[in-house]
Amino acid sequence: MSGRRTLLRGGWAVRAFSSIPSRTPVRVRFAPSPTGFLHVGGLRTALLNHLLARHTGGTWVLRIEDTDQSRLVPGATQALQESLAWAGLHYDEGPDREGAYGPYVQSQRLALYRAYADRLLAEGKAYRDFRPPVPRDMNARTSALLREAYLPPSNEEAQARLARGETCVIRLRMDAARTYTYEDAVYGTMTFKPDVMAGVTDDPIIVKSDGWPTYHLASVVDDTEMRITHVLRGEEWIPSMPKHLALYEAFETPPPVFAHLPLLINADGTKLSKRSGDVRVEDYKQRGWEPETLVNLVALTGYHHRDTTSPDHDVKTMTQLVEHFDITHIAHARATLPLDKLAYLNRHHMARKIEAATTASDAGVRDEVVTRLRAALTRDVPDALPVSEAYLLEAARLGQQRVDTLDAIPAQTAYLFREPDWSSPACQAFRASVPTPTFRHVVQAAYTFFCTTKSARNDWATWMKDQVAHLPGSGGKAAVQKSVRIALTGERAGPPVAEIADVLGLDRAAERMEAALAWDETHAPS
Repeated sequence: MSGRRTLLRGGWAVRAFSSIPSRTPVRVRFAPSPTGFLHVGGLRTALLNHLLARHTGGTWVLRIEDTDQSRLVPGATQALQESLAWAGLHYDEGPDREGAYGPYVQSQRLALYRAYADRLLAEGKAYRDFRPPVPRDMNARTSALLREAYLPPSNEEAQARLARGETCVIRLRMDAARTYTYEDAVYGTMTFKPDVMAGVTDDPIIVKSDGWPTYHLASVVDDTEMRITHVLRGEEWIPSMPKHLALYEAFETPPPVFAHLPLLINADGTKLSKRSGDVRVEDYKQRGWEPETLVNLVALTGYHHRDTTSPDHDVKTMTQLVEHFDITHIAHARATLPLDKLAYLNRHHMARKIEAATTASDAGVRDEVVTRLRAALTRDVPDALPVSEAYLLEAARLGQQRVDTLDAIPAQTAYLFREPDWSSPACQAFRASVPTPTFRHVVQAAYTFFCTTKSARNDWATWMKDQVAHLPGSGGKAAVQKSVRIALTGERAGPPVAEIADVLGLDRAAERMEAALAWDETHAPS
């Protein structure tokens, strides 16, 4: 790509993203308000900032925008940080990772915003407005007419009124006849003409009557002071662009590159909400989905990936997402989470995690997997026998074939952790369908097999062929397979019998055959 260039449109200079080399290090920020849990839309914004920063070798900042004190939720900031950490989105600077441009919480930066506002007042680019607030139910055009009649007081008069205890807001002076144009990295050229901005660009409030800055002032000041080069944020901020461009112009500061992200919506086109299912990151965590899965799912949403030919092309690791990230591949249209791919993706990421834990290639992953499996085992199989860490991981490797989440493995493979219950209705129903001589012959032969083989997996096919050839009575291969399975697990379905035996251990498998025969001697159907 060519070097950085400047576009002059509508009297405003902006930088086009396409003119910036793709590997030029960027500084980006994710700036949530601590008003609740992180939702998947916010996670997507954080992820795209993360990918751009890591792809270019740049930096990303977590900034907490808490200027609207009335909406703050206690503990929300910590919950946001924990959700980002769980998702593997590790920012470089933030409230708990101080850098050169902190503090990173807006309520701790009030003096800075005041200094910027005072500068605008001193330069005549802003003014104090002592009028009472316009009623919320007043339409925008009527509001604009009322504003036109206002003559701001001189600085001396304003100071006198403030000394008397009067309150005011501070407004930015804007040119109502101005056309604003900028180049959006996602949507392309965006133009705001005066005839469609009535009420939108009325001299906006930048400092509220309580002295706190509005989002518009705080955001522009912080992006300037923190040297932010690219702003990736939701499309709901597009209507505010004229105000933000006007603020950058007032401060005589070039704006960053803006990339507005289309919203995530429900399948019916409505706004994503709790009524439509899980929308909080915490919801997915509590349901046992892997963080890599949710990140993968969100990355597929509203983004054009080039590789669509390989069988598992939808399965993406963070490394792959970073390496191939291209901001021009973000779709213009609003998108819906492909929830139908959730279980499919999770099985892939779960398998990778179990493999990493089993091969000890990542001690951190191993500890995480073992901890989660033990917690699920305690919860779902309270009568489980003590097992080693290695056994637990082998059980997970076997059990993952029939579940969607890691936490579901112990319940699905309970027979690996406790003795079979041959009195269960399923066992009894099967036992009644097989002649006693057939069942006992097969189980006795399986006992001998497990006592003599060194690998059930390697020798199972040969043994099965021999048993079917010499089986007394009817039933064939199915009778042999199911009889051994019932004796071994007490279940009628599951992973391959030979694999179960190897995980259990051949001695233990033989003991179960012996115990099943003994139980059958006293409980066989008449």
